[in-house]
Amino acid sequence: MLPLQIIFEALDQCQISAAGLIVTLLTSQEYEDHQFVTELFACLGKIIKAFLHHPARQYQFVPNLINVAESTYLQELQGLASEDSGWHFKASCTSTKQLEDFNLREMAQKMEISTPKWWSLLGTLLGNKETRESGVQRNDWGDEHAAMDMERNLDGYRDDVDEINLEGLINELTGEQESSPLVRDRLSRHRSGIKMMVCVKKTIITSILMHGSNQKANTLQSLLGLFLQSVHTPYKVIDTLTHLGITISADTINMAIQALSAELQNSLQHLGQSLLALYTYDNFDMDLKSYVPTAEKLNDSLKHLMSSLLFPLAHGITLDDLKCSWELWGKSALNPQVDNPHTPHQHVWWDLLKSLLHPELLGSKLMLSCWDQFNTWMFLCDLCTYGPDYFHQFKSVIPSPEYIEQIPLMKMPIFAAWAMDVNNSTVSGNIEVVNALLRQGGIEDPA
Repeated sequence: MLPLQIIFEALDQCQISAAGLIVTLLTSQEYEDHQFVTELFACLGKIIKAFLHHPARQYQFVPNLINVAESTYLQELQGLASEDSGWHFKASCTSTKQLEDFNLREMAQKMEISTPKWWSLLGTLLGNKETRESGVQRNDWGDEHAAMDMERNLDGYRDDVDEINLEGLINELTGEQESSPLVRDRLSRHRSGIKMMVCVKKTIITSILMHGSNQKANTLQSLLGLFLQSVHTPYKVIDTLTHLGITISADTINMAIQALSAELQNSLQHLGQSLLALYTYDNFDMDLKSYVPTAEKLNDSLKHLMSSLLFPLAHGITLDDLKCSWELWGKSALNPQVDNPHTPHQHVWWDLLKSLLHPELLGSKLMLSCWDQFNTWMFLCDLCTYGPDYFHQFKSVIPSPEYIEQIPLMKMPIFAAWAMDVNNSTVSGNIEVVNALLRQGGIEDPA
């Protein structure tokens, strides 16, 4: 037994308790680098275990330890749920930019940075012990290649897991023989997939707790709510998920949709009134089935509607470039006042075939326009791609088509207009569609 009586007497003479001594050593800057402080931290694990094995642990030590842990995790979650964290989603001010900028991977990474202790606890509870055991901080999303595959298609990941060679897997685990590169690659993808699924669970759990701490911290819930609305999820399911904290309520979803609709209407009018917009439309059918069918309307559930898109004219096109009506009318074959209308000669498919078999004719008898030259190239590509197997060998020798003015590839915004209950199979229906689209673009007779 250690001679602790001498230490007890020394503490009494100094009028300080053992607890006071430890608190003084840990809180005073004067003893920050003291040998006793260093030893305390070095043996911290043993000290905690000694407290846990003490008979009074159940009533004093464990409750205090739990309170400290709860305060630590709660402080991290409250900071994450604050407005400064950037995870507040206002349904009444929803914009398409918020939807486009959201990224689940970035959200998980920011959560991990902001709440490292809570994130580590979730990993332990969900069975992800690799980070804790190795002592090295790892990215839960795994390698970049696996993460991209996970975002593109989760079903493909499951298929890869199902197709793992079980014999090769057992040999890899037992070390009986070296596994093939294919098995190693699938095992690696399998482990990365598990890490990603654990990270998704962490993100969802943390989002639920954030929403419970602050009702305005509802970014993930709002996006899930909009997704559920887009796939026509029944309101009863949405209400159930709302009570679980996974999504926002149906009323809040409708408020967000109204905000998005108002933004879309403003974008359509702004684009349409610029007079630099392209309008496209097409018909689609929708079967509006009724939960309570009636004898009077058994065959009236199929609706013929019109969908339409607007997108801007890019590549530097201006209003002056579109002022070409007189030039087109002056070359039109429908203009009775034109003596020699600009009507290019119409070639048939055997003319194109002759140009392929006898290209020397291009300089004399058979002059192909730029449209005919493109059609010739397209004919060859289709023949060597979808034609008989014999022609497939010639696909690699087809030259690229000559371009007159090469238009650079660019990404353009596309705006969806309101669906219209119009039948475009008639002339009057098409006129009605065009007038409705122009009205949505803010172009109409003010009278």
